[in-house]
Parts: sequence; C-alpha cells; structure tokens
Amino acid sequence: MDTQFPEFEIFAPKVEIAWTALQQRYAGHLTGAEVDHLFACLVFGLTSPTYAEHEPAHHFDICHALVATMLPPDRTYAALHAVPEPTQPWVESVREQLESQGARMGRTLQEMRNFNDDSAADADPSAPGRSGNSEDKAA
Repeated sequence: MDTQFPEFEIFAPKVEIAWTALQQRYAGHLTGAEVDHLFACLVFGLTSPTYAEHEPAHHFDICHALVATMLPPDRTYAALHAVPEPTQPWVESVREQLESQGARMGRTLQEMRNFNDDSAADADPSAPGRSGNSEDKAA
C-alpha cells in the first residue's frame, strides 16, 4: 500500500477489478502492450476527478503507483509512456470508453468519499463548524 497518496486505498480495489476485467475481455484479442496501455488509460480516468486539479506530475505519480500494483516496472513504464500501434481498428474507441468509464467510477468514489466525510462530521458534534448545542440545531 502506497501511503504517499491518501486516496490510494480507495482506488486500489477498483484498479485490481479493472485489471482482471481487461485481461478477461481483451487478452486474446490485443497485444499485451495494448492491454497494458488501456489499463493505464482507465487508471488515468479513474484518478482524474480527484487529481486533475493537482500538479500534473502529482497525478502522474498516483497513476504510476496504481498501475505498478498490477504490472512489473518495465511494463508500467511502457504503459504510461508509449502508445502501442493498434492491432485492431476499434482500439482507440475502446481506449476513450475506458478512460470515460474510469472517470465516472472516479467521480462516484469521490462523491461517496465526500458523503462519508460529511456524514462523519454530522455525527461528531465536536467537529469544527458543527454545534453540539441542540438549541443551535433547532434554530
């Protein structure tokens, strides 16, 4: 687990599921480099809602850390730095779909996390900005 990124534990299970799904769906139809690149694109989409407003290098670092959970270093590097020549005409549209699907999953995760953060603050009367006084709540 990479503790450098607080959200790593939120993304990691989705990344593992995505890798397994991509392997099952595309391993027999595309080259390994193409599948790896599609995976990197999905991870980029997944992390974009959370990291798009950060420095690009920071976003790249979380993508690298997540891709590296499933791929060895040489394949991680290639997946993030090279776009393999497509062997099928539909690969580009699949890449766009996967990145978009990843972004939707990322927004859902972000909304769930924000909801959970708000719920915890609502439940904790000592949380900053929250009043423990029931008279204040009634007003």
